[in-house]
Amino acid sequence: MRLLTGEGFWSPLVWLALAAGVALLAWALRSRGRQDYKRGTEQETPFLSGEPMPEGVHVGGQHMYWGFVEALRPVIDRLRAFHSGVVSDYVTWLVVMLAVVFLVVMLS
Repeated sequence: MRLLTGEGFWSPLVWLALAAGVALLAWALRSRGRQDYKRGTEQETPFLSGEPMPEGVHVGGQHMYWGFVEALRPVIDRLRAFHSGVVSDYVTWLVVMLAVVFLVVMLS
């Protein structure tokens, strides 16, 4: 069964076969995982930087990804300069970017 369009054809059987292949590949990769994992043991307890976490402690994302944020600090600081919190500024940026995209599409 083929659905003919102006740009080619779409075969649901081919897509089904591709989806089954991707699922099989995902299952094969997952089955090669660690075999020494045991549920209900100390392996399930959370830890942070090799230390056991005390009960009731919540570690926020800003602490977990501190190194990542510090490495990208120059980029983040430049992006914060564009962040004003005023909705009309964001709408203006959206309109300007849409105009640029429209010009690129029309001129190409």
